[in-house]
Amino acid sequence: MMTTSPTTDAINEYVRPFPKNANINGSSADKTNSAIRLYGRRFYKDQTPVEYLAEFLLVFASPKLKDGAGDYCFEILAEQGGSYGYWPMDRIALKLFAFFPTSKLETRHPVHREAYFTAIQNLRDAVEGSSDQKEETIRLIQSLLGGFVGVAKNRTWVTYSFLPASKALLGRELDWLQSDAKKDAELTDWEDAKKHFATDRHNFMARGGELLFLQLANLFSDPAAPELLKLMQRVEYRHIGDFSISERKKRVQLGLRAILEDAIRPLNDLVSMIEARLSSLTLKEDGKVASLGWAPLVSRTEALLFAVEIDNICALSLSSLEKLDLLQTLCCVQVLRSLCFQARRVDQGEGDTFGFCGNYTWVASDPEGSSGSPIRQMSQASVTKIEALLYRVLRNKQLGGKGGSITEADKHGFQIFRKIAKEIGLMIPIKGPGQRFSLNPRLVRFLVAALVRPGEHLPLDKFYERVFAHYGIVLGGHPLAEALKWSGAVGHQKSYGVDVSTGWVEETLQQGGFLIELSDAVSIVHNPDGIREARG
Repeated sequence: MMTTSPTTDAINEYVRPFPKNANINGSSADKTNSAIRLYGRRFYKDQTPVEYLAEFLLVFASPKLKDGAGDYCFEILAEQGGSYGYWPMDRIALKLFAFFPTSKLETRHPVHREAYFTAIQNLRDAVEGSSDQKEETIRLIQSLLGGFVGVAKNRTWVTYSFLPASKALLGRELDWLQSDAKKDAELTDWEDAKKHFATDRHNFMARGGELLFLQLANLFSDPAAPELLKLMQRVEYRHIGDFSISERKKRVQLGLRAILEDAIRPLNDLVSMIEARLSSLTLKEDGKVASLGWAPLVSRTEALLFAVEIDNICALSLSSLEKLDLLQTLCCVQVLRSLCFQARRVDQGEGDTFGFCGNYTWVASDPEGSSGSPIRQMSQASVTKIEALLYRVLRNKQLGGKGGSITEADKHGFQIFRKIAKEIGLMIPIKGPGQRFSLNPRLVRFLVAALVRPGEHLPLDKFYERVFAHYGIVLGGHPLAEALKWSGAVGHQKSYGVDVSTGWVEETLQQGGFLIELSDAVSIVHNPDGIREARG
């Protein structure tokens, strides 16, 4: 077992940023926040699952240069002077039309109300028919767009998020500076109000999606990186070598673009019409550059796994909305995986895990299993060990975290893991003791979609090994022995091996239509969603 701590030079290597010219000490908070130094800029506990996906797709689909170049690609393109970012739309007119009437009364400023009624009249003038027909058409369109709300909660209308079901619904985060607006005695119309909308706060789209984008941009910027070629030669990862990394880039870009453009094509036309009629509401900062943060350069490994899984999901014959649901789960799991991968690089107090390059384990247990079952006890111990790792690594003196900055660091690292894991059902129960890893039917379906190529057939034990190789999730078979070794419970390996049953996993796979039982001893996991040939 490895017990030595990495040297300062090694840690500096682990936190080297991509892009290489990123200003990782740009603010005093960044200098003292050990989570931002370790994981990149940034993951944050208040970002919701749908906003991870929406922000990820927003950066991907937006131009990377002011002249409009670089949309639909995983690249960063430097402007003159070396600065880089992306140019997202604000979608403020669309949000006003779709969300204002259902937002909280106390968040509606009189100027917003006046602009809303003006917008309704402009759109009514564009509709043919009688007065009643026009009113009914407007209500139907509002109902349609309102159905694509991703996050509302107790926010003001402008901070609502759309589901990222189309490029037409992707927009940057906007915030209404209510306190400043109240103090503005000259605020009487929409033009005056524009200066009180902020585009740089990152309260909800908190850069987590940007960070996931940068991981892939980092991966694809150096497809011949030695660590990637070495990984693809390992037996447990040979399945990802079906395509070169350069070819994988093309497939992922085309797959995501097809989802955003083809999902609801008539919706794109409708949104274009609305925004054209309401162009006067657009902010002066629409099209203003949004800066990008950075990701750890060493994150290429987990980014390669991420790219393979995106490609598998995009290749499914499911509807675009179903694929987006799977991609949302994948973005969340990628955040959890990224936290653990990077923490294990810096905190080397545990042994490696044969069959999984991340060198940690998440032991999953039957959600209905008894409290005294060995696998449930292992799963609870697994949660405890992972959370201790994530808590401990942020307090590494070589990362510079100390004092009050640790509280902020926990918000950008330690606290995220349990929050997201519970939101997607990977950790149960929601409240109370006995926290453990588990898989509900939705997550089992996700694992099949992300890891088993359409039309592929895998023996059940090989499926367990592939789940372990990508996520460190332990379901049974050889990975269980690795989990016991990593947890230090080697002496109990034999008894646990006898007592642990994977019947609950097999039953869930069978109920989802993913398991073919050839005999009592042989079962095959397959992805029945059909095959789509490589695009482009």
